[in-house]
Formats: sequence, C-alpha cells, structure tokens
Amino acid sequence: MNSKNITPLGTQEHEILRAIARTAATTGLAVPLSSTQRLRFEMLGLIEDRADGIRLTERGRAIAAAPSETPQAPPKDLHQHATAPRDRRGRRLGLRRRSPF
Repeated sequence: MNSKNITPLGTQEHEILRAIARTAATTGLAVPLSSTQRLRFEMLGLIEDRADGIRLTERGRAIAAAPSETPQAPPKDLHQHATAPRDRRGRRLGLRRRSPF
C-alpha cells in the first residue's frame, strides 16, 4: 500500500480504529461508534458491517497498525499571546484602547 493511498485521519480516529482492532481480536464486543463516524469509516473503506458486527478491512487494519503521523503543532496564535504586553504579575494587558470618556 502506497503512502498516497492512506487517508489522513485524526488522532481520535486512529484510536477508534485501534480499539476496533483490539476488541475484534480479543472479546468481540462492539466499540461505541457514532453513526457519522461509522459512515465515514465505511466510505473510506476502513470498516465493513457484517452479521457479527463491525470488522476492519485490510486497509483499516493497516492504518490501525501504522503509527499515527499527525504531530500536534502549536497554534500560531500561541506565539502571538506569548509576546503580548504583560503587567508585573505576568498577566496579559488589554488592547490599551483609549476611553472616549
């Protein structure tokens, strides 16, 4: 499977796929899955609905086994807040608008 064919999934979606893989292998119990998430996984070809419950496809097992490659980058606004003017206690100061009164 090419890396181009792997759909970018979020961290939570990777966790859900891993949970489905674990429960299918050990206990056979169902993983709570919202209808929206279930439909998304089915449309991506990651799961299939069978008589005995939800099962991962080969593509789903490959993605669940692969390490998640979604590093969490800090938001750009975080740096802006770090450089905002601060008071003596380190609290952010307001926008310093002049009052019209």
